[in-house]
Amino acid sequence: MRTLTIVPVLVAGALMAQSHAGWGGAGWFHVGYGAFSGFGPFREALKASRLDYPASTGALLLGGGGGAYLGRVFVGGKGEGFLGSRLGGGMGLFTLGFFWRFRDKLVVYPAVGVGGAGYSLQVSGHPSEASFAQAIDTTGGLPPRSFSIGGLVGEASVTLQYFTSKGLLLGLQLGYLRGLGSENGWSAAGITLKNGPSVTPQAFSVRLLVGGGGLSQRGE
Repeated sequence: MRTLTIVPVLVAGALMAQSHAGWGGAGWFHVGYGAFSGFGPFREALKASRLDYPASTGALLLGGGGGAYLGRVFVGGKGEGFLGSRLGGGMGLFTLGFFWRFRDKLVVYPAVGVGGAGYSLQVSGHPSEASFAQAIDTTGGLPPRSFSIGGLVGEASVTLQYFTSKGLLLGLQLGYLRGLGSENGWSAAGITLKNGPSVTPQAFSVRLLVGGGGLSQRGE
């Protein structure tokens, strides 16, 4: 246990010694892929009607972000849409990180983000039966084939960015997104659904960043 504590401290100290602070800002567009899961109770609730939703589903991530580099602290945000055959929606996050700057052009920073996300889930299968109330209260089919839910989320990420001499930014970001609590506020066909299953959405993601910006030492 002592070794597990000492090693990260030594690594952080070595990074600090080899890097330096920076001041500036950047903005970027990103494209990526997310593997979403955490909808197990929703899947179980669908089985009674012979409907189905996968344990894990992928989606294209399209969006952008930006922020300011303040000495060693990164303050910014990002937003994106989820585009998949079984999952849609989007999210927006406020992001706070700590960065290391190497050889003036390379920046690495771990960060945490907090914000909101919404998900639209497309189910499949052939329902065995439906009530008359479903027929007159919804417009999405018997039963609806699209269910929506949203809530607060948090994300932990690590970002690598390279700034060219002409101000072009190229980057790579790895992230893990998770709901900050169990959510059961479902809706379908514009109608709020009571007593729905509680879920905690999560996703692993990778993003490629392209944008512009610049960094300098204070006083340059």
